[in-house]
Amino acid sequence: MGAGNRRKPEQVRLERLLRLIAALIDTSRFLSIEELHKRVGIARGEDSAGYPENSSAAKRAFHRDMNQLSDVGIPVISGQVPGQERGTWGYRIRKQEYSLPEMDFEADELAALHRAATAVRFDGVSGSEALWKLGGRVGEGTDAELASVPGHPALADLFRAVTEQRVAQFAYGGQPRSVQPWTLAFDLGHWYVVGHDQDRDDKRTFRVDRIDGDVALGRPGGFEQPEGTAGWVPLQPWKFGTDPAVTARLRVDAGQADWAARRLGLEPVEKESGGSAVFEVPVRSPDAFRSLVLEFLEHAEILGPPELRDDMVAWLEGFGR
Repeated sequence: MGAGNRRKPEQVRLERLLRLIAALIDTSRFLSIEELHKRVGIARGEDSAGYPENSSAAKRAFHRDMNQLSDVGIPVISGQVPGQERGTWGYRIRKQEYSLPEMDFEADELAALHRAATAVRFDGVSGSEALWKLGGRVGEGTDAELASVPGHPALADLFRAVTEQRVAQFAYGGQPRSVQPWTLAFDLGHWYVVGHDQDRDDKRTFRVDRIDGDVALGRPGGFEQPEGTAGWVPLQPWKFGTDPAVTARLRVDAGQADWAARRLGLEPVEKESGGSAVFEVPVRSPDAFRSLVLEFLEHAEILGPPELRDDMVAWLEGFGR
């Protein structure tokens, strides 16, 4: 894999921290350092998230991670590990303490959320229920649906398989498949999982809504993601068209920046102090680019050129009439 496609150390470290947080939350008892190392996994090279195989190095990395979680205010607590000899300490996060504080939205903010929640439909997710939890529905919604993001029962397991590098087994096209899933992508109205089909010893792409039945998962760290897979991206229709190519500057909020890099197949040209990322995107189809921006909802902003920004603003204003 070329240097341009290799993940940056901070990206690898962030993935490891996310795995650690998930392990600390997904437990009803204190977990020892050794148990947490197993749940987070072992790093397989510089581009792979996990702890070093060497026990001493793994403990040093773990304590650095714990200090970082403490610095950002994540409430990790410690206590005696049940069933272990006295003095064996473990860690966990109480779910009730790791939640958002109550939000105090103004009426105009709730009205904007109401319109947005009715404009984009996520299968299996009730936008109205979420609005009541945030303070109730205010203002009018819209009957015009901008986008529909389908769900599927297998998605949660597949996300877990990709994140924790678990082999996924499922039925597809009437045949059993055993797949090392590298990435998930949503493209042109469908979810896809891409990975190595172990039975056919080849890279394959599977449409998630064509998976039959449940997905069975193997153990964490059951495979090593090969070099080059992080650069795979789905179709990019904004690059195709008859218009002259222009370079759009797109700012994406910190929480969506990693996903944006994967979706665009680009590294950001600028990182802002708050973690937001700015991308330069080649665009030949403004309509397709507008659809891309809408994938990020309120988390993306077109900085330029003016004609693309004005096109988006005019379209949104026309929709609101």
